[in-house]
Amino acid sequence: MTARKIALGVMGLAFAVVATCGLEAQSAPPAPLAGSAAPTPPPGPALVVINERCGTCHSTASVFNQHRSADDWAATVQLMVDRGADLTPDDMNMVIDYLAANFGPEPARPAAK
Repeated sequence: MTARKIALGVMGLAFAVVATCGLEAQSAPPAPLAGSAAPTPPPGPALVVINERCGTCHSTASVFNQHRSADDWAATVQLMVDRGADLTPDDMNMVIDYLAANFGPEPARPAAK
């Protein structure tokens, strides 16, 4: 083999590794367990934005099965925008407020005895 073929092979392998890592980082969260269907989200303009903009990359069920604080939703929405979600700052605020109001942290459950 020539040095050029070896270099091209190494570069191809490196590209494959980097591309695979990038795809893994963008994958949607795991699907909910059987029998734990996503709750029906309340209607509203933010729901339309979530269905139109978020649902293009992952299922909206993966969104509605989560319960997070407003700060955590803000960080998650920002991460999605950083990854390419098409949201204006006004859309972001509307979606964050909607998710925090309707999918905020679940109340603590009593400890089992």
